[in-house]
Amino acid sequence: MSQIYRIAIVGCGGISKAHGTACQESDQLDLVAACDINPQALKSFADQFNVEHTYLDLRQMLEKQTPDVLVVATWPTLHLNNILEAVRGNTKAILCEKPIALNANQVKQMIQVTTKHDVLLMEGFMYRHHPLTLTVKQKIESGEIGEIRYIRTTFTTGLTDYTNWRLRGDLGGGAMMDLGCYCINAIRYFIGSEPERVWASGRYVSATNVWETVCGTFDFGNGVSGQFDSGFGTLWRESYEIVGTAGSILAPVAWGNNKGDTSFILNGETVEVDGANPYAAELTNLCQATSTNDPLLVPLEDSLENARVIDAIHESAKSGRCVTVER
Repeated sequence: MSQIYRIAIVGCGGISKAHGTACQESDQLDLVAACDINPQALKSFADQFNVEHTYLDLRQMLEKQTPDVLVVATWPTLHLNNILEAVRGNTKAILCEKPIALNANQVKQMIQVTTKHDVLLMEGFMYRHHPLTLTVKQKIESGEIGEIRYIRTTFTTGLTDYTNWRLRGDLGGGAMMDLGCYCINAIRYFIGSEPERVWASGRYVSATNVWETVCGTFDFGNGVSGQFDSGFGTLWRESYEIVGTAGSILAPVAWGNNKGDTSFILNGETVEVDGANPYAAELTNLCQATSTNDPLLVPLEDSLENARVIDAIHESAKSGRCVTVER
């Protein structure tokens, strides 16, 4: 019989439902508790996913329930404190929604604390666990498009609600924090190296202290480059294209793949892939890593590099200059 892992979640907003559904669909994931400072959001989530134990205080939940994994689905401004509280509460593993932190310095602090206390921490880039993404990576590594020369990625949505955290700088919002983080993560992942320099521009709204749109270009050296565009207030657009010396890959749906039939285009031919719930897959990866030597598909070092690139993009967009990425 497969091991059952006890899951608790803090933050019962929109993304929490994806994690609740993942637990319902998996025989290994038991959602035992939920926490939120908003009683109405907490009750709604608990009723929908039949969660018996609910709390308004994270420390109390961790003391009472001792989960195997804590899912952090709060606003980005709360992530660091939530993770520190989970470490204090002897939680074995933590899955933190993207963006894991406000900047690279916070990720460094997270790495120091979790390493010292032997706690597994993984950023919630669910698309990295989906079979389509893994198949695309395999095609690249097997040489089916030759050596990568260029990648472009896109993620935009029609969000215009200024009460939503994504459009509030005080809660850690902004185009790069919610959408662009996927774009740059995919570029780095598929190329398999880190950009040396970035150029970025976009639309900054001082009243809300967020970049509503950000577009940028990466120089990886050796003639390899990448570009992305991200932002709110337009049509929903998500895709990536990878161009190599011997072919190309186009994924018309980049981040929203789930269960059912999925596909991408390899050198003009459609490749079908059996889908899966990526939220269940990422939780299973983290859970199994607590009792085996299975590697995390999104290690913390990867999250640190992603945060460094985001920092450089923000600096470039503010200054209007090319910026070297910190190493």
